[in-house]
Amino acid sequence: MTLPNWNSDDYLVDFEDITYTGPIVNAPLEMKTGWLMKYLHDVIFPDAIKAIVNGSELSGLLLGFSIIDYLAGYFAGRKSQAKDFVAFLNRYFPEQYKQYAKDIYHHLRSGLVHNLTLQNPWAQTDTLFLVEKRSEEHLKKINERTVFSIYHFIEDIRRAEIMFLYDLIMKASENQELINNFHKRFNKQNGAASMMVKTD
Repeated sequence: MTLPNWNSDDYLVDFEDITYTGPIVNAPLEMKTGWLMKYLHDVIFPDAIKAIVNGSELSGLLLGFSIIDYLAGYFAGRKSQAKDFVAFLNRYFPEQYKQYAKDIYHHLRSGLVHNLTLQNPWAQTDTLFLVEKRSEEHLKKINERTVFSIYHFIEDIRRAEIMFLYDLIMKASENQELINNFHKRFNKQNGAASMMVKTD
């Protein structure tokens, strides 16, 4: 586990009861972040975990990269770019990610998304990843390769999302720019581009 002492109780949010009816884009921040969290935890993370558990590790990993791109868009307030993905990793992921953040984006993420490989043929790197379904050696170099555990990565994404939303609600006074970015992204296309509804 990359953050063995991480405690979700440190990220509980507290605010007055809210009653709201009206356009989704005018909803209070607490409601918007709640909808986003529910969407990720009820729809997206379960799909990623199911894929990994059932032997479709690359599908789960790909969904993990999509979650970070999604969150990076709220973080930056625009269509996410490489620099936003990396900035989100550097701010909300465990410290050991920092030295690999650019390679995770350019090789693992872009390699898989654009080239169906976990090494980008169009970008050079000194970091060679060994991607494993589950390994306690996550982000440790073994025999010239850096182990990358998909299970750990998905859990680190979940924690990063919780910490990001906590910053928006519980540290609002010091994160006004982040809050503005969040609203700007959420309100695109009148909120219709923020979440999908899963039907049976």
